[in-house]
Amino acid sequence: MRLGESYEKAGATDKAVDAYERALKANPKLLIGAMKLAQLNAGPLKNPDKALQYAKKARELAPADPRAAATVGSIAFQLGNYTWAYSLLQEGSRQLPNDPAVLYDLAWAAYSLGKVAEARQTMQRVLSSEPKPPQTADVKTFLSTTASSASENEISASESEIDSALVADPNYVPALAARAAIQAKHGDSARAEATYRQVLQRFPDFAPAQRDLAAILVNDPTKRDAAYDLATKARRTISGDPLISIVLGRVSYERKDFNRAIQLFQESAREKPLDARSLYYLGMAQAQAKHKAEAKETLNRALQAGLGDAEASEAKRALADIGGS
Repeated sequence: MRLGESYEKAGATDKAVDAYERALKANPKLLIGAMKLAQLNAGPLKNPDKALQYAKKARELAPADPRAAATVGSIAFQLGNYTWAYSLLQEGSRQLPNDPAVLYDLAWAAYSLGKVAEARQTMQRVLSSEPKPPQTADVKTFLSTTASSASENEISASESEIDSALVADPNYVPALAARAAIQAKHGDSARAEATYRQVLQRFPDFAPAQRDLAAILVNDPTKRDAAYDLATKARRTISGDPLISIVLGRVSYERKDFNRAIQLFQESAREKPLDARSLYYLGMAQAQAKHKAEAKETLNRALQAGLGDAEASEAKRALADIGGS
C-alpha cells in the first residue's frame, strides 16, 4: 500500500495500480486497497467497468462505514451511476453531516437527478463550513447559476455569469440549463432544444430539462411521443408540476384521449392559472367529451385571454357548434 501511494504521488498510475492490486490480492478484505483501485480506474485510467467492480467490492467490505459509502458514492457519480451515487452519499452524509466534501458530492448527486432545491440547500451547507472548503469558488458558481426568482421560477443569473461559467467548462450543466431557459424564453426553440439535449446527455435524469424540453417538443407533431416520454419521466421526480401536466394534457388531446386531457389540464390549473392556449385545449377537450357547459365557459375564457388567430377561429367554431346543438 505504501509503495502504491508513493507511485500515485509521483504520477505513475499504472505502477500504483499494480501495487494496490498486489496488496488486495494479499489481503482480499483490504478496504483502502479496493477504494484506491476504484478511484484510479474511475479517474486517470478511465476504466469504468473495473472502477465499478472495485467500488462494489469496497461497499461489500464495509457496508456500515459512512466514509466508505461516501467514497463509493463519489466514484459512482464519476461513472454516471447517479441514482446509486445519491443513495450512497445520502447514507454517508447522515453520519458525516458536517463534512464539506461529502456534502459537496451529495449536492451534485441530488442535482444530477433534478432535485435542484435540495442540491442548493446542501451547497449552502458546504459554503457555511469552517474552514472554507477548496470547492468554495465552484459552490458560489453553482448557487449563482441555479438561482431563480421567487415568481415564475425564472433564472435570475445574468447572461454574463452564465457565459463565464461555460467558458471555464462548456459542459457545466447549471449554466447550460440556465442558458436553455433564456433561449426558450426568447422564443429560440431550436437552440433551446439543442442546449437541453446537451444537458440530458450529461445528466439523463435531470427532471427540469426533461420537462422543459418536453414543453418545446410538444409543439412539433413529429416529436409529441418524445415529449410525452420525457414529461412522464420528469413527473416521477417533480410530481405536481403544472407544466408537466400541460404537456401530458396536450399529447392526450392529440391522441383523442379527451377525458385524460381534461383531467391533466384541470390538475395543472389547481397549481397555476392556465394560459390562453391551455384553456383552449381544455375547452376543446371538454367539447369533444360533450361537456358543453364547461366547454363554453372555458373557450370563452381562452378567447378573453388572447388566443392566436388560428386557435381563436377554431374556438369560435366550437362555440358555434355548442350553441347550435
